[in-house]
Amino acid sequence: MFTHSSRRKRPRGVPGACERTVRPRRGIALFISMFFVAGIGALALSAIYLTANSDLLARTYEKEDDLKYASEAALQIGKAALNFNPAALPNTSFVALMTNAPVRTADGGTLPGVKVNLFVGPSGSTSGQFGRFASVVAEAREPNGTGFVRRLELTQESFAKYAYWTNSENNASGGTIVFGNGDALWGPVWSNDTITIDNSGATFHDDVGTAAPLVVNAGKGTFVKGYQVKQRPIALPSLGSLSTLSALATVSGYNIPSVTTGNETGVLQRIEFVALDLNGDGDSTDANEGFFRVYKTTSSSNAKWLRGDWPGPSAAASTVENCGDWHDIGGAGKAKFFPAAVHGQSWFKTMLASPYNTSPNGGGNMSSTAATNESNANLQTIMSHPGARCYLGGDPHLVAIARNSSAFTNAQKQKGGDDTTFTANDAKNGSWQQWTGTVPSEFSTRAGWDVAKNYMFPLYRGYNTNTKGVIYANGTIGVSGVVRGVVTLYTPYTLVILDDLRYANDPAAGVCIDILGTISGANTIVANNGVNTPIQIKTSGSGQWWNADDTPGLNLHAVIMALGTSFQVQDYDQAPTNALTCGTSTVGRGCLSLTGGLIQNRRGAVGVVSGAGYVKRYSYDRCAVVNPPPYFPTTGRFQDNRYYELDPVRVNSAKSGAIRELYLSLTGS
Repeated sequence: MFTHSSRRKRPRGVPGACERTVRPRRGIALFISMFFVAGIGALALSAIYLTANSDLLARTYEKEDDLKYASEAALQIGKAALNFNPAALPNTSFVALMTNAPVRTADGGTLPGVKVNLFVGPSGSTSGQFGRFASVVAEAREPNGTGFVRRLELTQESFAKYAYWTNSENNASGGTIVFGNGDALWGPVWSNDTITIDNSGATFHDDVGTAAPLVVNAGKGTFVKGYQVKQRPIALPSLGSLSTLSALATVSGYNIPSVTTGNETGVLQRIEFVALDLNGDGDSTDANEGFFRVYKTTSSSNAKWLRGDWPGPSAAASTVENCGDWHDIGGAGKAKFFPAAVHGQSWFKTMLASPYNTSPNGGGNMSSTAATNESNANLQTIMSHPGARCYLGGDPHLVAIARNSSAFTNAQKQKGGDDTTFTANDAKNGSWQQWTGTVPSEFSTRAGWDVAKNYMFPLYRGYNTNTKGVIYANGTIGVSGVVRGVVTLYTPYTLVILDDLRYANDPAAGVCIDILGTISGANTIVANNGVNTPIQIKTSGSGQWWNADDTPGLNLHAVIMALGTSFQVQDYDQAPTNALTCGTSTVGRGCLSLTGGLIQNRRGAVGVVSGAGYVKRYSYDRCAVVNPPPYFPTTGRFQDNRYYELDPVRVNSAKSGAIRELYLSLTGS
């Protein structure tokens, strides 16, 4: 039987260790429990803090949104107020439209604790030369002064933005004019009247608007950007509202006194735009190369001379002064122009039969027989020669007629005409108006312009620092030529288009350098003269019509506004009917190619389906939107231009003197 020893065994695994009792440490569980409680409490406090902070931030953002909403809503209120009543905009300084006013929410309530101040005034260029601008400034504040300030700059919509605009879609006799036959209109279209589409269809590539309740037969039209009906009517400007243009032209030296106020048949004064290569670089598109000159005659019997009218195929050659042909004189390779009326004169036959080097003007080096035959030629023969032309009265090519008086020597008057044979005062009781400003020194390099330079009105501001870009004619005026510059031509009476009117820089290139706006208080009429209309050189048979212009058809680059009645063609329904072509169509006067815009009180006719008149070829010049003609009339409707965020500390209308700060922000001064 075994017995236990009284000695305790050594703990296993601890050799030689002394025997003792191992007990847990007291308080460790409490410490751990307190640690976890403290940690959980800290997390809870953090959560509470973060939740409170998030709520505070949310309320801050909500208030910020309220203030931003209030300021931007007030901007739209100001814009709407100006569109409803453009007269609310002062001419100078600014006015307050709202003062400490509440802002309504979408549900009809008000934003709590938010008040707005709203101010409007003219800004930017306030002269109107480059358009009319206004600024709307909205200030939204809380009672503690926190706030938002926003500025919206507006530009008043120019009539020049429209490709087509009418007040009435009826012609003068009351008949409705329709769009059809595949008409394609590029650019914005507007009418205060009902727009009607023919079953043959039409395409509108830009915005279309009408004040009428519907577009008739709209299903036959293609509206790329849709159309709007029941719009608020847009009123044409009154002549009274354009009265300031006269003073602007006077400052520029471009106020042209009246000669007559009659219709297109009796026009006695014309403006010719000239683009001249001053620096000899081979083009006339530089900024300083644009001019115009003014020719007038005081006798009503000379209206046909100024207009370049054709007398008809039965006229005697000796009576036709505006039309003629070309002859090689001097052997220099440059033909000279001779009106039909001088062909039968002895000096003309002598010149043709003389050697090339005959003094002082050279000869034609013809045989005696050939010279005699040419001198005895009838009107049909003369006008059948290659390049036979007609010119407007006063043109330098008509030198042999213009100088047919004792005031000129034989050497001065018995000569052929070219671009430089300028005659300041001619025997037809016509004269060019002299420019009273400084003549540009660059003319010294232009041969043959020693006299003509004194009659060139510069469009370039560097040559005329007073120019406002406005020409005013206080009477019926004719117009033609090549425009290099930015200009508005206004007459309260009739404006007559006597020949092509185009830009030096082709608008098809989209460079937006040249722009012309024409405004007539009555009508704008394309003249039926020997330049625009093919002339009849035989009474019947083939070859009876001859284009006596340098180009077939009529080319117009301009934004045209006719306030009285219409833009239309004189004798649009009269012969010829098949003298020229426009595309694949054989018509009387060819294509009427207009690049720009057309604004008129009512639609006017330019041709008829029989072929008489022109075929329309209208293109839109988008440059007129961004670069409208100077002081061109506006519709009264304001559009957004630029948007600004202003410093609410700097602009605070509640602080003393802050109104001045607000005004500075408003005007951009």
